Amino acid sequence: MGRKRWKVAAGVGGALGCGLIVGFAPFVRYRAEQAADGYGASLEIEQVRPTWGGVALKGVDVRLRGAPSIFIRVEEVDVSLGLSGRRVAMRGGTVSAVGPRDAILHELETWRAGLPAGRPGTASTGGGSTELEGLKLVWSDRGDAPTESLSAAGVRLSRAEGRTAISATEAMLSLGRAAFSVREGRLVLVREQARYQVNELSAATIDAEVALPEIEPEKQVAPDRGGSTRPAQVKRAAEDAAGDDAVQNRGTAIREALLRTARGVDLALGDGAKVDVAGVTARLKRAADMLNLGPGSLAVRREAGSLVVELSPGEAAIAAVGADAQQALTFRLRVPISDAKEVPQEIVADVQGGPIWLSTLGVHEGDMGLFDVARTSIVSRARVVLSADGQTLGIDGDGRLKNLSLRSTALADEPIAGLDLAWRAKANGKLDGSKITAEDAEVDLGALRLIARGEYERAGASHRVRGSFEVPLTACQSMLDSAPKGVVAKLHGMRLAGSFGIEGKLRFDTASLDRTFSLDWGISNTCRVTEMPPELSVDRFKRAFKRLVYGPGRQRVEIESGPGTAEWVPYDDISRFMEVAVLTTEDGGFHRHHGFDEEAIKNSIRENLRKRRFVRGASTVSMQLAKNLYLERTKSVARKLQETLLTMYLEQELTKEQIMELYLNVVEFGPLVYGIGAAARHYFNASAAQLSLGQALYIASILPNPSVQHFDANGEVTPAWSGYLRKLMQIAHRRHRITDEELEKGLQETVVRGSPAPHLAPRQPAGEGGEETPEDELGDGWTAP
Repeated sequence: MGRKRWKVAAGVGGALGCGLIVGFAPFVRYRAEQAADGYGASLEIEQVRPTWGGVALKGVDVRLRGAPSIFIRVEEVDVSLGLSGRRVAMRGGTVSAVGPRDAILHELETWRAGLPAGRPGTASTGGGSTELEGLKLVWSDRGDAPTESLSAAGVRLSRAEGRTAISATEAMLSLGRAAFSVREGRLVLVREQARYQVNELSAATIDAEVALPEIEPEKQVAPDRGGSTRPAQVKRAAEDAAGDDAVQNRGTAIREALLRTARGVDLALGDGAKVDVAGVTARLKRAADMLNLGPGSLAVRREAGSLVVELSPGEAAIAAVGADAQQALTFRLRVPISDAKEVPQEIVADVQGGPIWLSTLGVHEGDMGLFDVARTSIVSRARVVLSADGQTLGIDGDGRLKNLSLRSTALADEPIAGLDLAWRAKANGKLDGSKITAEDAEVDLGALRLIARGEYERAGASHRVRGSFEVPLTACQSMLDSAPKGVVAKLHGMRLAGSFGIEGKLRFDTASLDRTFSLDWGISNTCRVTEMPPELSVDRFKRAFKRLVYGPGRQRVEIESGPGTAEWVPYDDISRFMEVAVLTTEDGGFHRHHGFDEEAIKNSIRENLRKRRFVRGASTVSMQLAKNLYLERTKSVARKLQETLLTMYLEQELTKEQIMELYLNVVEFGPLVYGIGAAARHYFNASAAQLSLGQALYIASILPNPSVQHFDANGEVTPAWSGYLRKLMQIAHRRHRITDEELEKGLQETVVRGSPAPHLAPRQPAGEGGEETPEDELGDGWTAP
């Protein structure tokens, strides 16, 4: 009987055990779903099994209500009960989302808004703990070719007694042009006053890469080297004031963004919070150029009602190259987080410190064209202040770069080494760009100093400038010595005597340039070349000499020029109309100036301001000759400086007749057509002495772009260009360079390629061909089709 009872009991117990086992998994799923529901989520569990003291879940999928783009999967969850409370351990899994950043953030806000009152998505402060490890975070703004993304690996979370620590072995964030990489990041949150605050933020390294927007060069037109423009190539720049309203509140927006960020950080920081990252690096990229910075130390702290952010090179970086030789350069940003009256409301940025090597700052050889960065030092004592109303930005400070070395085709063809550059500035301006005032600004390049003061204002579409500039009187040789060798590479061995200085004033309003434009300067210039190396001496041009010119495909070709060579034409054997043509099209003040036409320079500046881009040059025949004899065709600051000194030298050593002779014999008139003798034969099967007024004007008119010709199928100059040549004849007549008879004969010409003598026909009455321009509309600003 007893045995039977035991069997019955065993059977009942077995049945109950089976029932418990069978009902265990549904019960756990039910309780888990209830708990998830309290957090605004739903879940699915692939497998449930009991463990000693708890339960194990595998394959847990979680969905947040209101956030359909976010998917959460946890591979393993162990829940156990102990004396200290419930312990939850999660291992492995992924949190993934696909969708625009704003849309994902909106979904998260929707989820949070739907949470039951009193449950803001956080756990109780009671006993127990939660741990998570091995989680992956993955987000992209779109599935194919994303532009923004986030990925994190080895995410670990532990929470106990109101303290939460989050870490990741590696995380990468890409937002448009910026990308950030964090290694061994750690964030510690402490629950205070019903919310979590940052107690600690650290990382082994933080690396940022920012792609700067490329500067798209404005479409340039070919300026006439004599100061003229061609309207078929040049169109007036449209007045574009549409963007003015968009920038009116730029300063306020910047200030408010900084204040929001700073106050948000302040709210997130707990009392005694420590934010200190020792391994911050950054790379700024633009096209093929790059600038590396770091590693440096980033620190954030509260200070007298403000949030202070400091970034400076790490102590280890300075110590590695000798602390005695360097001092830290610190960037310090102070943003007010209190509205108290005793707290200054300006936002202040200071860059203070140095000297420090660029290499210590993390700059690499080759960055932005820089080299020898271990010997280039920087010093800065500068403060930038954004006013309390966010409208005005001010700068006050000075700085110096010593032994700067760089490669830049915009500056020079050759590397520039050993540049010493200093600056100081005290200026302020409206952030909407409507007004900028420079109380004092100076740039020093060795012995050369440039000082400027002035004011800029924008009113609607007009721009107003009032200012002064000065280069204090300096010995010419000292100025030449101040220029690095790469800037004056062609002038090695040149010696100068005398001194140079300039003072000037500039004033204009683009709304009425003709009435308001005023540019005046006084120059004290006694510079004179006292010594010139043989390879640059003008003596070599008094006999046959060899030089490199450009052939088809811009290949360099060596040709022979100079008196006695086959193509050389002496000044007296060149038609006088050729000089008339050059003076009309290229350099009207040739016989008045000493290489530099001040009036043409002023007119060039005024016209470029009118067009709001570079459309008109002020190059003289002497300057063009210097370029043709000595320099490459590259455009750079160095070439312009060398051109200036070489022009001064040519004007010093040669007569105007000798300069014109040299110019007409070396200038390019077409592909591999150099010199007036070759040009006269190439275009008209004539000698240089036989050229008519029309032929000479045609040859001179193509000087700005000799590769483009203007002949029609039968060899005649096109009607449009013929009309243009007649306009040039009228200009030459008005300037008393040709007689009435020469003008009348010239107006009857039809220039024909290959014909030594132009075709003559009765003058076409004005207005019939649509190509004549009334004489009262012609002037120095002549035009060409």
